[in-house]
Amino acid sequence: MKRLLRLLVPIVVAGVLGPLVGSLAVWLYAAGLDAVHPTSGATMSDLFGLFALYLVFAYVLGWPIAVLAGLLMLIWMIFRAPGLVGAVVAAVAAVGLLWLAAAANLLGSVPNLAYGMLALTLGVSVVAATVCWLLTRPLAADRPMMKTVARARRIERAQQRPARS
Repeated sequence: MKRLLRLLVPIVVAGVLGPLVGSLAVWLYAAGLDAVHPTSGATMSDLFGLFALYLVFAYVLGWPIAVLAGLLMLIWMIFRAPGLVGAVVAAVAAVGLLWLAAAANLLGSVPNLAYGMLALTLGVSVVAATVCWLLTRPLAADRPMMKTVARARRIERAQQRPARS
């Protein structure tokens, strides 16, 4: 059960936290722009309304990127210890793969907004992957899963051997 949970954690974290962090990053950018160059007639409550809009769009359009990045991070964790490099590479690869799929029209009628703005999507995905990694770093193990499995098998074999007298 513990191993299954460890396998599902990167996918769940990326799918739940990724779009949330991405929408928060875009909202903070928009709030910073509004603070530097105020829009006439716009109030702070308008910015909070924009946050809700960004959040909805992040989950509607960003969940495939986030889940694919979580899946790629899971594959990374099987062979190597999880790290920031792996999280960023998984996010960039997920954006690239889904962008190529959208360009080849393999995604069907999915709105092409997130995949049309490649630079923005890449930037937000890297920020979201970095923040998700920093939030979940205390939960990560320091060794890859394959070494953990091999170590558990060695301990199991040692316990099954008869004691020497």
